[in-house]
Amino acid sequence: MIPASADHLHGSVPGVRIVLTYAGVGSETEWKETRDRRDLDHDGRPTGPPERGPVKPLHIPRRSLMLGASAIALVGIGAGTLAAASAAAELPDAGVPTAIEQAVAVPQATTRQIALQQQAIRQAQFAFFTTTSAQTRDLKGYEPSLYRGKYFKASLEKRRKCIVIRESNGRYNAINPTRKYRGAYQVSPELARGATWMMLREHKELLGQERAKTTLERLRKSPMNTWPRYWQDAAFSTVHNWEYTSAGASHWAGGRWHC
Repeated sequence: MIPASADHLHGSVPGVRIVLTYAGVGSETEWKETRDRRDLDHDGRPTGPPERGPVKPLHIPRRSLMLGASAIALVGIGAGTLAAASAAAELPDAGVPTAIEQAVAVPQATTRQIALQQQAIRQAQFAFFTTTSAQTRDLKGYEPSLYRGKYFKASLEKRRKCIVIRESNGRYNAINPTRKYRGAYQVSPELARGATWMMLREHKELLGQERAKTTLERLRKSPMNTWPRYWQDAAFSTVHNWEYTSAGASHWAGGRWHC
């Protein structure tokens, strides 16, 4: 780059203006110095046209030029390095672990899974109601049927009440003097066992397959007068209305009075 003035090299001289012109590059790079000379009066004002003085070569050693070029190159490299460092600072270091938040995928229950869970809850609640609740453990007195399943007929509740009062006076733990007929409906052991098989299919859905099989197998091995109220009511309605309404009514045709 050519300097605008060379006063900083030779000092400020009144009446002299220094101009540097490029003379080419050889064994040494030369700048030619031209001085404009003018005569000055007593007050220091120039008089007459300027005179051209001889041009003296200004020698700049090659070493100085090389050093200057190296300095410029270093400045350029430094600026590039600084820019690269700034850009790199914005990127994560590949060698340093970077914490990355990842959304944890929480498995969502499908509609079928939800339905199965709800069904399992209903089955457990129903099992409690039919085997353990206070209502089903109450074996004394007439009450509306605890069984309200497939074979229950509300239109036959009056007949069912009549049979319960006639056969056992509403006592679910009753035993016939012959010890053959038992329970509120005075059912024989053979009919009681048959009823457990007849009730199995419906109660697989109500209790779940394994629970239904276990429960009915336990009832099958027990005399009917020990069955909970629900299961005695269920056995009566299932047998009485098995193929159609009142299909099994003949099992309770006799007695002290007609129902």
